[in-house]
Amino acid sequence: MTSSASPNGRTKGGRGQGIHRTTRRGMVTGAVLRGARLSAGISEAGLAAASGLDEDSIRSWEDGSSSLASVPLPDVEIVESALRDAGADPRLVDDLAVAAWCDLVLLAAIGSGDVTCLLADPVTSEDAFGDLLTWCLAGRVPTRYSPYAEAGPLLADSALAHRAAEILAPFLPLLAAACRLAS
Repeated sequence: MTSSASPNGRTKGGRGQGIHRTTRRGMVTGAVLRGARLSAGISEAGLAAASGLDEDSIRSWEDGSSSLASVPLPDVEIVESALRDAGADPRLVDDLAVAAWCDLVLLAAIGSGDVTCLLADPVTSEDAFGDLLTWCLAGRVPTRYSPYAEAGPLLADSALAHRAAEILAPFLPLLAAACRLAS
């Protein structure tokens, strides 16, 4: 069975259970992983077979119900290697680590946590970090993902997206400007 996004922002799993986008711990890494896999032209089962990992794990990472940020680094490297070997767009594969950091920052911001230390990491100064956060909060899909992603923000709850953007804006002025433009 495969997962699919529905118009209401829920991801339908194999058993028909809904996972609302606002509760997905790995929403950014899921979108990036899906984009990378699709750029390679392989299925979730194909990626699982190529990586030697469980198909349910691949599926839960892609639908965001499980965070790739909490996966041991050797397993992430195995997925990245399998994607590269399958011919995935290298830019998308490289975005996985940045996306994991985006998820951590977003969860802290949404949970009203202190993001200061998280935003001090050098990864936050990369263009990809700003691109992925802007996609998540304002719905501006980075050009490199447009063949593989639906339009719109990854975080479907506009109130949470607005709150996260307000918390992050003092640290990331370009994100604040992009979110204002998307409003």
